[in-house]
Amino acid sequence: MIKHAEKIWLTLIGLTLAGAWLAETGHAGWPLTLTVAALIGFKGMLIVDHYMEMRLANRRIRRALLIFISLVMLLVIIGYGWGDIFRQMTLLN
Repeated sequence: MIKHAEKIWLTLIGLTLAGAWLAETGHAGWPLTLTVAALIGFKGMLIVDHYMEMRLANRRIRRALLIFISLVMLLVIIGYGWGDIFRQMTLLN
């Protein structure tokens, strides 16, 4: 019988493989970017709540971790949508 932690672990592996498969499709676009951001958020929440056991911890610590996950998701979206602008801004020439 598979225990709860093992189910979460298998889910995380499945989501990681799904993300790798999506990356290999080569179909860049907003749907893919938003899907990857959602996968990052879902995986992050699973890790914070189940492996780090932050559901029962101090709310401030859990909130800080969830804000970090949200920032990573936001950076993925910004990187796709406005990556060329940031690249142009950071050129040395």
